[in-house]
Amino acid sequence: MPETEATELRRSLHEACNTLAFLNLHQAAKWCAEALNGLSPLPNGIIAQTSTTKTTKPPTEDEVADEPMVMLARAYFNCREFDRAAYILRGCRSGNGRFLRLYAMLIAVDKRATEETDGTLNVASNVSNNVTVANGGNSNSQSSHNSSSGTEENNDTVNVLNGVLSKILQEADSYHQSPNNEPNAFLHYLCGVVYNRKRKQAFAQTHLCNSVVLFPYNWLCWQELVATLSTYDEAVTLMAKLRHHRSGVANTVMFRFFEVVVWQEFDHQAKELSEKLDLLAVEFPNFTFVKVQQFLIAYHQLDYFRAEALFDQILKADPLRLDDLDTYSNMLYVMEKRAKLAYLAQLAAHIDKFRPETCCVIANYHSIKGEHEKAIMYYKRALVLNKNCQSAWTLMGHEFVELKNSHAAIESYRRAVDSNARDFRAWYGLGQAYEVLDMHLYALYYYQRAATLQPTDKRMWHALGNCYDKIGKWHEAIGAFEKALSIDSADQANGQVPEPHVCFKLATIWDKVGSALETYKYYQLCYAQEEVWGVTDETSKARLWLARNALQEKRHEEAYELTKDLNLSNAHDIEEARSIARDARNRMLK
Repeated sequence: MPETEATELRRSLHEACNTLAFLNLHQAAKWCAEALNGLSPLPNGIIAQTSTTKTTKPPTEDEVADEPMVMLARAYFNCREFDRAAYILRGCRSGNGRFLRLYAMLIAVDKRATEETDGTLNVASNVSNNVTVANGGNSNSQSSHNSSSGTEENNDTVNVLNGVLSKILQEADSYHQSPNNEPNAFLHYLCGVVYNRKRKQAFAQTHLCNSVVLFPYNWLCWQELVATLSTYDEAVTLMAKLRHHRSGVANTVMFRFFEVVVWQEFDHQAKELSEKLDLLAVEFPNFTFVKVQQFLIAYHQLDYFRAEALFDQILKADPLRLDDLDTYSNMLYVMEKRAKLAYLAQLAAHIDKFRPETCCVIANYHSIKGEHEKAIMYYKRALVLNKNCQSAWTLMGHEFVELKNSHAAIESYRRAVDSNARDFRAWYGLGQAYEVLDMHLYALYYYQRAATLQPTDKRMWHALGNCYDKIGKWHEAIGAFEKALSIDSADQANGQVPEPHVCFKLATIWDKVGSALETYKYYQLCYAQEEVWGVTDETSKARLWLARNALQEKRHEEAYELTKDLNLSNAHDIEEARSIARDARNRMLK
């Protein structure tokens, strides 16, 4: 990056950080400050000049008139007196003053809803099942009575919340409809947040796009834009729209960060993602956000050892960081690194035990110990602290599955997909829960959703293949397992080989179809994996079938070689193998 561009970017981030902090958008201000500190260092003289240059436009008359009220409201806001802050700003005229008022109103009603419900209230979903999930799906007369009264209270809270959301939209629209008022980026952002909560994504996208055009350095706005997207095609359409916008917003560094996150969400294997991220890493060598994206690439590609090394570097550089620690703990759980997960839980609790990330880390630790009730309790705490902690619903569903409570698991997974329709793990979990209940058509639908979201994950295709097999759709099952096998074949470049299980399933299904040639082909492929995977139940059964076939085709020597050493299977198969070996040897001696 040329020195003048780097200086301009540094100045823009500096000013944006001050503006966002002034408006109490602290998470966005933190992101800008970390980006500013993550840039490559410039010569001292240039740094000093950048930090003292004032290029912001002078305040308007309305902003000057509102300044005393805004200062007092900010003081109340920082003391967490949100209703008081909104009340003080009731007569303000400036755009930023109105934003602070409406923002305080939103936080106040959210806070009240969290205190009066389980902290997971969703205005667009039915809240009548809260007690069912909390009670693990059990029902009796007392719980039914409590559920009824709880539902009435929740409905009252929903009505109040909806009323406040409507008022926010009305006041923001009223401000923008006045010809004397300039468009305000933060009012557009707030409208986008409200519309997104109401599940009106088209309206949300319009307001959020207006916001990033007017003020591109609000990272919270870009994140909200990502949340409006449910499919990859929608994401491509939105990015094309922003690229062709006359404001040139696509030329900003923020759009490049947005692209990286979109690629991360919708196409984990994309070559463009790594290329774009490498360019950003050159410009922001010390920006933790970039390093976290690199970690997520490795994590989504199931390259856990590389992902672990990357996050260890992040923790070494910033040992008190809790952001994304829950995702790291999920990976440690999968890797079964119990000692490291225990240390991580202790560290997070020492830093801040009332952060949702900490609760998720501790929940994962209890889960790996088999203490599923305690894990559920901590996931619920995470949701009370942050109702947008989307992964907590999915992980809580996993815990209910471990407790054999399929109905509570289904409710948790449904909450997860309500919160984030792109969470393939929740769709996959729904499929597993319905499969346990022998409801294979339901399971099939959810597995299909999961495979659509995560087409390069062979586990999705395994599940689809098994489901098709159980309902007798053998050709569809073959297609799913062959897709899984093709992913395995693509992974051979990374030293991986096809799993015997997939080959064995293909062989058995082709046998049901009646194709002897394909059946032989896949049993042979399954047996060949014994050299890499060792002797497994599938390779032993494949060996026995091949021996049976060889004996029938009068290839006695081959049948004998296949069965003479077969002794790692069930008693029936071992006895049959010995019988085939004796028969083959006797015929060879004749």
